[in-house]
Amino acid sequence: MHTDRAVPLIALLALGLLVSCSEDPIDPSEPLTARVDFSTGQHGWTAGFSDYPAADEAIYHLQSDYRTLPAPLDTSQRALFISGVNRSDDLFMYWKGQIVGLPPGTRYRASFEVEFATNAQSGCFGVGGSPGESVWIKAGATDIEPESVLVDGFYLMNIDKGNQSTSGENAVVLGDVASSQPCGPEAEAQWELKQLFGTETVEVTSDSDGRVWLLVGSDSGFESLTSLYYTRVLATFEPI
Repeated sequence: MHTDRAVPLIALLALGLLVSCSEDPIDPSEPLTARVDFSTGQHGWTAGFSDYPAADEAIYHLQSDYRTLPAPLDTSQRALFISGVNRSDDLFMYWKGQIVGLPPGTRYRASFEVEFATNAQSGCFGVGGSPGESVWIKAGATDIEPESVLVDGFYLMNIDKGNQSTSGENAVVLGDVASSQPCGPEAEAQWELKQLFGTETVEVTSDSDGRVWLLVGSDSGFESLTSLYYTRVLATFEPI
């Protein structure tokens, strides 16, 4: 996904401010890379949940915070934690954050890389689907803030993220959460880091201040508990 022409950008401050490593003005015809490393901070990212009935929220056990990674991973490193029990067979759990510093009003084709920690063993059977292969990681970019909105008592996204294993206009499937550990006793499941590199892209236009929203989340067909730690998100913006 990296290109020789990519201008390296780094995430700074609470809003994920993008700055070029060079003092030269950013060329709107060049691809740009935004890298957000959550080991250095939460960078203003916030969590959300959708695709579930509001009246039943308590039984979903929804959780999100910024916490240290679990053992045997580096417990001195922090990440974006999110967790929930998928009672609706369609729970979407996500983190979102805004980046700035792109050339204003520029149309891009965005692709993504995501690193996260998972303890979902591969090849297991579960209610509604498998805990690993039936939970899909998605990433997206939008010019409006991604939000969960209440529609007839049901929380839905205000953007098109697709459904479970399918991509949408604003978010694409990168892969699933299955670890390299084969199915075994749940008590022996080990946490490990996993990287996913997307082949699909979404189109997005930066606003008048050069801002774009990024989104990363899990779309679940597994009707039980899923917990994840997001450690890094990278988005590459290719001008159209």
